[in-house]
Parts: sequence; structure tokens; C-alpha cells
Amino acid sequence: MVRKSKRLNVVQSRAQYANGDFANSEQSRSSRELLETHELEDNEDHLTERDDNLDNMTGDGKAVDKRGAHSLPAVWNMPDGARIVVKCNNLGQPIGDEGGVLGKFLGTIARLGGYCPLDKKDWRNVKKDGGADTILQCVQTKFLYPAKCDKWILKTIGRDWRKFKAGLKKEFFNAKKRRKALYKLCPEYVDNDQWHELVNYWKSKEGRAVSEKNKISRASVKTSHTAGTKSYARWAEDLRQEDPEKKQPHRAKVYLATHRKKDEERNKHADLADLEKLIHNEPELAQSDHGKVAWKGDALHTILGEEKPGQVHGMGLLPVPNQVYGRLPRYLKNINMTTTNGSSHAGESDVMEEIAKLKRRIEEQDQRIEEQDQIIEGFRNQDEVCGLIKIAMLILFLTLT
Repeated sequence: MVRKSKRLNVVQSRAQYANGDFANSEQSRSSRELLETHELEDNEDHLTERDDNLDNMTGDGKAVDKRGAHSLPAVWNMPDGARIVVKCNNLGQPIGDEGGVLGKFLGTIARLGGYCPLDKKDWRNVKKDGGADTILQCVQTKFLYPAKCDKWILKTIGRDWRKFKAGLKKEFFNAKKRRKALYKLCPEYVDNDQWHELVNYWKSKEGRAVSEKNKISRASVKTSHTAGTKSYARWAEDLRQEDPEKKQPHRAKVYLATHRKKDEERNKHADLADLEKLIHNEPELAQSDHGKVAWKGDALHTILGEEKPGQVHGMGLLPVPNQVYGRLPRYLKNINMTTTNGSSHAGESDVMEEIAKLKRRIEEQDQRIEEQDQIIEGFRNQDEVCGLIKIAMLILFLTLT
């Protein structure tokens, strides 16, 4: 099957970040011809072909005599100054075809030992000592994106880096084999020294403990990402573009679109049937009429339950609960806020009503405190007057005697 080529938005720019004007500027339109359509066509066969020259490079530009893994030669070999313009949504997640190419490009960086060393135990250690800045500078030579996208980029590369290590372990590691035998299994696209350190970690007591912990965590996962290389953010944007009113879709609608199964497989995914039934019976739990696409108690939250700390169901990488749901003040955490029709979606009015009540209570308490302060101050003044009178009488008494 031949896939249709897609022309990407490419510009000549030395700016560090996009300011939002590149998508419609004359500079953008005139620079699109820098790359022929076939060079950057969104085709898996072309975008993931092998390029030995790329993956044989370390982060400092030194060549390594290794055969390369899958890469994006059309992107890496763009002319100097040519950069693909990437748009982001309000959460800092890339969207559009350009966002898809960026995601694939980040996967190639995650497999480059010069940028993302495999001998580091934790992704945070990779980012230390300027590692994050070096990675971002590399990305910025090929892509022009808003500054708010930096966090998503680092988080994506970190995820792909962990997946790459997990894939290597699954394919080459055998706990029953000795270290020397495992050293010889080093893949051609992995640095020998980093491979040795990685094997040592897998064989260590610490590595085995972490592996067992991860297996338990993995077994508790209820749902998996089934949208392929297309992110939730890009799915949401495509659904928004298809909507006549251009409304942002509720996350439950995006979840259904990315988890559609064949009839014979639906019995294995009861959550889908439960979600569809809930939306049919209570459509207000999956509406985004007021611009809000997720909230506690909506359709997806009701079916999938509480998220892991720092994660939000059906929103992809980057968004955190406080960013999506909003930060709830401490004095509201124990308040049960419901609506007159039982809908969580219309909860904003009840929140405002509760806040108004609390404000009135606080104002009443402040008034009472002020009155009490005045009374206390009055007593203090009386005490001072009485003290002065006593002193005056004592002086008079001493004078007379």
C-alpha cells in the first residue's frame, strides 16, 4: 500500500523558539520548497530507513564504528538552517503531521549513546550536567517549536530511552548466562562500554530488585496505549478539526477513538463497553461545551478510576492533575460539591457558591475578631488610665507626708 505524501512546513530560521508567526508568514511559505515532498513524506518505510552515518555518531560528533539502527535520514540531512515548524496545543504537546515527525525524531535521539548514555541508571542522571540542554540544542537544529514544548520533548525522549533499554534486555539478556557471554552479545548499534555497564546493572542485586518491582507495576496496568505512533494530542486535534464547531473533544471521546476494537476483541476490553454505555446514559459526563475536556468524576475517570500520581487518563505525556483539573484549595478538599442535576460537568457553579459562602464566613469572622480587638484595646486603655491614677495618688501621698 502506497501512502500519500504530506508536505511539511519547513522554514529557514535561526530563532531559538517559534513565536507563533511562522505558520502563516511569507518566510514559511517561501521556504517550503527547501525540501521536496518525497524527501519528508510521512511514510514509515522512508522515515525509518537505516542510516549508518547517523547512528554511528556520538553526541560530541565523533564517529563510532557501529552499524546504525533505524533513523530519519531525511530530517538529519536537511540543509543548514532548515527547520520543521511544529505547532503545540495549550498543554505544550505537539500536534499535526510535523508533531508526528518530531516524535519519531526524538526516538532516534533516545537511541544515540552520545546524547542518552545507556549506562546511566536513571533518566534524571542523563539530564544532569547540561545533558538536557545538549539534547534540546540538537532538536532545535531541525525543528522550530514553542518554548513550552521543551518539557514534552525531554519527557518523550526519557520514555523512549527507557523503552530502548527494555527492548535490549528482552532481546539480548539472559539472567542464566555469565557476564562474559553477555558482553559478547553487544548489538552493533550500541557502544561496548555502555553495554558492559548495562549488563553489570542488570546482573546486580539492585538491577534485579528494580526489575521485579517494574514487573509488578506493569502487571497492574489496566489499559495500554493503542494509538500507535500517533499521540493522544494529535488524535484530539484531528477530532477537533473534524468537528463543525471546531470544539476540543472530551478526553473520553479521544479514548474511544484510540481504543476501538474489532467485534471479536471487544469482550476482552470491558472498559470500552462500560464507557460507551455510560456516555449513552449520561452524555453530560463526556461533553466539552464549556471548554473543559477533563474533570474528576467525568466519564473516563468514572470507568478507569484514580490515576497514578502525576498522570491524567487519556491526555498523553506532560499534563498533570493540577494542570488539567485545577488546583483545589485546602479549605475545599473536604467539601462535597455536587450539582442540582447530579452532573459533575456543571460543578463550577457549585464551587463558586461554596467559595462565596466561605468568603462571607471569613468576612464575618474578621469582623468579630476586629470587635474583640477593640474591646481588648479598650481594656488595655482602662488599665493604663488606672495605672496613671494610682501613680498620681502615690506621688500626692508622698508629697503630703
